[in-house]
Amino acid sequence: MSRTTKSGETEIESFVEVIANTLFFAVLKTSNCNRKLRGHGDLFYFTVDEELSYQNYYYDFGPLNISCLYKYCTKLNKYLQYAKGVKGIVHYTCNHPDKKANATFLIGAYCVIYLNMQPKNIMKMLQNVGPFRPFLDASQYPCQFTLKLLDCLQAISKAIAFNFFNFEDFNSSEYDLYNKLEFGDINWLVPRKFLAFIGPTDNRTSHPPEFYIKYFIKNDVKTVIRLNNVLYDSYAFMQVGIQHYNLIFPDGSTPPKDILLKFLYISETAPAAIAVHCKAGLGRTGSLIGAYLIKHYHMSAREAIAWLRICRPGSVIGQQQIWLEKIQSWLWRIGSQYRIEHFGEGDKIPRHKYGIYSKIWPTEREKMIKESRRTFRTCSRTEPENLLQMQKKSKALSVDKLHTDSKILPSGDSFKNISKLLSSVHTFKKFRNVHDGGSDVKVKKYSKSDKCINCTSTDISPKKAVKKKNSDKEHKMQNSHAQTKQLKPVQTSQGDKLNDIKVQRSRKCKLHNV
Repeated sequence: MSRTTKSGETEIESFVEVIANTLFFAVLKTSNCNRKLRGHGDLFYFTVDEELSYQNYYYDFGPLNISCLYKYCTKLNKYLQYAKGVKGIVHYTCNHPDKKANATFLIGAYCVIYLNMQPKNIMKMLQNVGPFRPFLDASQYPCQFTLKLLDCLQAISKAIAFNFFNFEDFNSSEYDLYNKLEFGDINWLVPRKFLAFIGPTDNRTSHPPEFYIKYFIKNDVKTVIRLNNVLYDSYAFMQVGIQHYNLIFPDGSTPPKDILLKFLYISETAPAAIAVHCKAGLGRTGSLIGAYLIKHYHMSAREAIAWLRICRPGSVIGQQQIWLEKIQSWLWRIGSQYRIEHFGEGDKIPRHKYGIYSKIWPTEREKMIKESRRTFRTCSRTEPENLLQMQKKSKALSVDKLHTDSKILPSGDSFKNISKLLSSVHTFKKFRNVHDGGSDVKVKKYSKSDKCINCTSTDISPKKAVKKKNSDKEHKMQNSHAQTKQLKPVQTSQGDKLNDIKVQRSRKCKLHNV
């Protein structure tokens, strides 16, 4: 080190200079994470090995989530501000392979975010403190597929380019709150586009669908996609105007091509944000959202997986990782074609105005809602006759469209008619006032004669069943599932095991807080 100190250097195995004569990253000789170095002379030492930790499922140990990264960057920026060229800042970590890999991820991500360094240049800089243990997935058994530190840094770099997150406008408290099982186990992955959450049920590992409605309405979630077996009545979402789709395939498996195509189409045509879940909201959920990231943001499979795990640790498991790599080139190709058709350029990738967990966006959203209401009231007062004519015309068109789209479609590939079918959803629904946190929010209310969407893995057509019939059908599926469990030996699925681990974590956290 350029700066001198009487103690500390004898315990350091290797170090690198990140900012000349100002910021250093060091690895200790010991694997004891509790070893503390005291600052002497013109050097200030700090570590986050115990403060910021990863909650594993099985053999997985990182990377640390985006909230940990935010807290680290905030801490380091404060220390650098405090030093102001007078003291050198040394971030040190123990020599334990897991802790060392996560600490290196933190300092490397800081270099990407705040020092505008390229991931490959960062890896060259960090060579002196390597090698680094590659990150593993949340499989019950070790998997040959691993993520390297470079994959994670490239994911951060891409996420910054698309403004997936912005630490100048980031609400870490919201992430920490809703990341907990008792508050919904919800994580945003793409700003106002995708969130992943645990599958709603009525058992001890999760919440009923009604639990999520307030949060979904508040955050403009208008579509829910279910990937696991029916464990709740989808009418709970549909009665408040949230479209619901079933794209069911086996736990722990990779999505069939028809499921993937339907998921991509629904995602591309959805009117607002989409909430996706399987049983644990990790494997199947991460696989399909990862495919969307590869297609629409030209991420590599490894970058997409890394970003998903930074936002929602444990995402994409086992063979699903290899599947994403196999279809990567195809997704890039159809993604380029999609952008040429819609934007005129194959390389034109949208950049979000606000990142995930933005503090500014809720305020801007409220302003937009107030402005829309004000404009509507002004229009109603100034042009009542024109408004009445528009309403009559709109109603007539809706009725005509309903008669047309209510007809039974010819047999065959229902996916060919998907655009026509999806455009007919919620054409005219009665509104009711729902009290939401002190404010009146208008939410769509289904009547018994309204259509319900209930798309399955083999049929994406909206069903004509009324609420009662749709509910009865789902209840029969739930009862059949329960009877099967009674007749056959209970086989715990991958999602069940992951959810059990979440429950155990939650209990330990509660006991620790007491």
